[in-house]
Amino acid sequence: MDGMHLRTRAVVLALPLTLTMTLAFAAPPAAPAAAGPARGGSNYFVYHLEGCHREPYGVVNSYDRAPALIAGQLAAMARAGQQRLRIPVFHHRGPDSGTVMDSTGGTLSEQNTRNLTDLLEAVRDAGFAAVEIAFFPKDANDPMLWTAVDESLYAENLSVVRQVRDIVVRSGLPYVVDLVNEGAPPPGPEYAALLAYDRRLWADYTRDHGTADTVGFSLTVWSAGRVPQLPEVYGDRPPPVHEVHFYGKPGDGDEYRQFMDTDAAMDAIGYRQPWIVGEVWYDDPEAAAGIRRAMRDADREVLFLTQWPLRRGAPCQADTAPPESFAAYAAEGF
Repeated sequence: MDGMHLRTRAVVLALPLTLTMTLAFAAPPAAPAAAGPARGGSNYFVYHLEGCHREPYGVVNSYDRAPALIAGQLAAMARAGQQRLRIPVFHHRGPDSGTVMDSTGGTLSEQNTRNLTDLLEAVRDAGFAAVEIAFFPKDANDPMLWTAVDESLYAENLSVVRQVRDIVVRSGLPYVVDLVNEGAPPPGPEYAALLAYDRRLWADYTRDHGTADTVGFSLTVWSAGRVPQLPEVYGDRPPPVHEVHFYGKPGDGDEYRQFMDTDAAMDAIGYRQPWIVGEVWYDDPEAAAGIRRAMRDADREVLFLTQWPLRRGAPCQADTAPPESFAAYAAEGF
């Protein structure tokens, strides 16, 4: 739900479900450490908004400006029953914006490194069970915008992934990684650079770390059209869990239809891995009921769900800070 995300957004469900991953092609890799039974929660990336304006209030980039406020928001979300967070990491080759961090040269600043470390400590202290880290490369770093792979920007993005993963591992929190938010490539020659980027990043990441702690590249609202491309990205080593984003709205279908279409597309290529629903409308009863019904009809396991802090139909990229309520999704068992 950001940049390329205005074209798609998602949700993640925290269901106490048994992890039975039977893949159609090989013995499955282990489930990510963050995929155990626990309720879902929220995408958490800003601690304050001025209308639709989120700068300069990023919980990573600006943690040092409001540590007590952020700690209080985390405690309130935990008291409301949330047990997981999806934490976007926004970065680009350029000045810090207060939400988007400067990654020039492939490393976050010393201050932002300390901010992320301190934020994860606050998340643990608030009692959250696990985190997902989702990478949001922006502007020139965004491979969705490339017409050819840029070697220096590729190296920069890969270095940021490695640096941030090391920080998360040191935190001791169970975690899972989304290598590029909504980065699963659409079909078509105009997306050849994105496909090449994804293939290369998947090969580099899994060579170093294996597949067990990542969802690969999350899928947008229009996931069904992108699913046939997934074997082109993953080859014979797909991730153990896929992440999908559902935002029901006119023209795109409701959450039930989006879920069923994506399930059918994955069945067609033999992908029976469970899902994480990483983004959905904030605290939305219609979305919660539609996804729950689709889970039953499709017999597709959803491990957990995380809501995006945006109410259905709102014009912003986020309109709720903090995303404290999880009541609509909790009522449906998420």
